[in-house]
Amino acid sequence: MDKADYENVDVSLDVKPIYDFAWSPDSRFLAYSKMDKDLVYKVYIYSLERGESRCVSHGLFNDFGPVFSMDGQYLFFLSNRRFDPTFCDFEWEMVYKKVAGIYCLTLRKEGKPLFPLQSDEEGIEIAKEGEKEEKAEQEAPAEVIIDFEGLAERIEALPLPRGNFRSLMVNASSVFYLNADEGDFNRFEFRSPGPRPLHAFSFKDREERTVIEGIDGYKLSADGSHIVYRKGDTIGIIEATAKDSKGEPLDLSGLKMWLDPLAEWKQIFNEAWRMERDFYDEPGMHDLDWRAMKEKYGRLVDYASCRQDIQYIVGELIGELNTSHTYVYGGDPLRRPEQVNVGLLGVDWEIDRTNNRYRFKRIYRVPDWSREIIPPLVKPGLGVKEGDYLLRVNGKEVTAEQNIYSYFLDLAGKQVTLLVNDSPALAGAKEFMVKPQASERALRYHDWVEHNRRVVEEASDGKIGYLHLPDTYVGSAMEFPKYFYAQTRKKGLIIDGRFNGGGLDPDIFLQRLRKPLLAYWTRRYSHDQTTPAVVTTAHLVCLTNRQAGSGGDMLPWEFQISGMGPVIGTRTWGGLVGVSMSIPLIDGGVLTAPDYRIYDTKGKWVVENVGVKPDIVVDLSSEEVARGYDAQLMKEVEVLLKKIKEDPRPWPEHEPFPVQKKK
Repeated sequence: MDKADYENVDVSLDVKPIYDFAWSPDSRFLAYSKMDKDLVYKVYIYSLERGESRCVSHGLFNDFGPVFSMDGQYLFFLSNRRFDPTFCDFEWEMVYKKVAGIYCLTLRKEGKPLFPLQSDEEGIEIAKEGEKEEKAEQEAPAEVIIDFEGLAERIEALPLPRGNFRSLMVNASSVFYLNADEGDFNRFEFRSPGPRPLHAFSFKDREERTVIEGIDGYKLSADGSHIVYRKGDTIGIIEATAKDSKGEPLDLSGLKMWLDPLAEWKQIFNEAWRMERDFYDEPGMHDLDWRAMKEKYGRLVDYASCRQDIQYIVGELIGELNTSHTYVYGGDPLRRPEQVNVGLLGVDWEIDRTNNRYRFKRIYRVPDWSREIIPPLVKPGLGVKEGDYLLRVNGKEVTAEQNIYSYFLDLAGKQVTLLVNDSPALAGAKEFMVKPQASERALRYHDWVEHNRRVVEEASDGKIGYLHLPDTYVGSAMEFPKYFYAQTRKKGLIIDGRFNGGGLDPDIFLQRLRKPLLAYWTRRYSHDQTTPAVVTTAHLVCLTNRQAGSGGDMLPWEFQISGMGPVIGTRTWGGLVGVSMSIPLIDGGVLTAPDYRIYDTKGKWVVENVGVKPDIVVDLSSEEVARGYDAQLMKEVEVLLKKIKEDPRPWPEHEPFPVQKKK
């Protein structure tokens, strides 16, 4: 019927690439959206009788989610065309959020508008609010007639404020949709927006009502009278006329399923093989006989004794592709034991063998203000310092006879009383109330970053700045502004991409670093300014290592090809056949099928299974690391200091102010 030759990267299988289709009431037309060569989503209508598809969108905006009215006179759809910029608080940058609106097309040339100006005198026949759609159930569907000429111009907007509308459905009296004030609703929708309220807009009253709060999905019954919804692990049914419903969950406790593990495992294996065949980026599977691989590994399925065996077999199968981002995991999700937490104080411990006591060897003190992670021992009023002894926890004596963490079992997030002294004796000890955390990962990471920044600051006499990009997604999006805006006037900048776990394209960060300085502006009472207002002229170097991959490969590769500066460290992982979807398996497991691969501007394959080779190779010595010396970091300081000396890039002096000549 049709196919999409263009699609978004990093969207799930259920939105690839034509997914939001809807039948007309008489089943003679199919409406859907797809991305075209302009990389814009447009709505199309396919005629089964004529065997042809017609675009009904204007073409400037992203239109999607079409659905026919029950009487066949209108086509409703969502469109991102409500632009009200949000400006950055740090620089002249703007983004657009809440850009969606709900629109409808009148399918006939002589059709009536959905919202006429004199609605009390003229308008479409609408079921009264609160009535069930029994009439529609008894009558045969009306024949749908579409006058395609000028259809895109016969458009109306529902009188609703801009929002994040999704999942559009219609009955005879209302249009239904999910909406949320906050969340990611870009074309990737990479982060799930989570539960959202279901709303309905009445055609008659032209008012919005909340049907039910916090659901994950819904469907209208065929006659439009009832709604089935999913909320977490529950399924419920409510009437379509409901308002502020508390929900009516179905009792599924008596639902039983007979499971044949061997049959399920065979299905999982076959599904995994088929999904790789259909979605792997190279249709020829790189000359691998994929059917032979199915036979080779399929023989092992009969010998499997548990789900973990199947995961291993599937892993071996997809491993034959020799491609990055080929993963299989999960399955049997209910078989997970409850974990016992351990409260953590953000401390390295040491034992005083003479007194058989634990001492605070090192206290991690760097907070993460973005995530509101505050080290437990650095709040005002806490006098705990390195070298102090921990004598008691909640009144229980602490000795080195037991592992230190045994005293903090099940105490994460709870108020705990510590008895601390600068000597192993009880005399003079002080009590402190703290709240241990469940993880020290963030504390240790931010301490490492801040330590590196201070080392660079001291080694360069303040000339060089430092920032670390832990990934190419949310982590770096939170870390980058923390360190970038305060260091734009440095003479040099170290971009540390070691251990970068990837995500999306790192250009969102690099474009700020390579932004050209275009001009300067004098200021009478302050230092002169620049255009762009936020820009750096610093010499740049990028640091990477073998633990950086995916977007962590892309970071140094883009850095190199953009000519931003040298890359220092070790060769990266080498994984740039990306995966844009996680394919669910029948038992809750997940499979990936890498479906897009990078090539350069000359058409050459790059990075995959090769990695990014640094301009200057520097590895770390375990002996040096153990004594706190980072050879890679110090090499970057050395290179930058040399560049700064050779090319200092001073702030220019402008010529004298023009003097008006006397006549």
